[in-house]
Amino acid sequence: MTALFLLACATAESPVAASTPTPEPASVTAPAAPPSGWVVALGESVDSTVVVPVDTLVNAADAWNGKDVVIDGVVKEVCQKKGCWHTISTASPDVTVMAKDKEYKVFLPKDAAGQRVHVKGTFAAVETPEEEARHYAEDAGRDPSTIVGPQKGYAVDVAGVKFVEG
Repeated sequence: MTALFLLACATAESPVAASTPTPEPASVTAPAAPPSGWVVALGESVDSTVVVPVDTLVNAADAWNGKDVVIDGVVKEVCQKKGCWHTISTASPDVTVMAKDKEYKVFLPKDAAGQRVHVKGTFAAVETPEEEARHYAEDAGRDPSTIVGPQKGYAVDVAGVKFVEG
């Protein structure tokens, strides 16, 4: 299952839920600090004292659906056209969380793959239409013809991103 986001690169923002379940502690393995010269925080301020490991979210997606969270994870891939979206790795190589700012204000460096991040936003279980999923595959430099049918997965509407040390 590949996680993809329901909305194209520039769409309107959805309402944000207010309550968040208490996260369970877990660790994430990632590289050390972001490369020299990078802006360490993008978008809104991110409170790194209340992070939820990405696998906690996907393993209890129904409980977290529509909730505001700060996700702790590692960037798997970034849109190679603009940096307007990125995916966050999970323990399963076939499952990621698509992270995208619907207001089109938060862009990651195109070479941010492998960096540990805290992503503030609203988590959701999603289904992405085939045409849109093919668009994301093409933006990532992958063969869009490998996408067949709607894609079920997970996403976060990004409000802010902070690069953190592993």
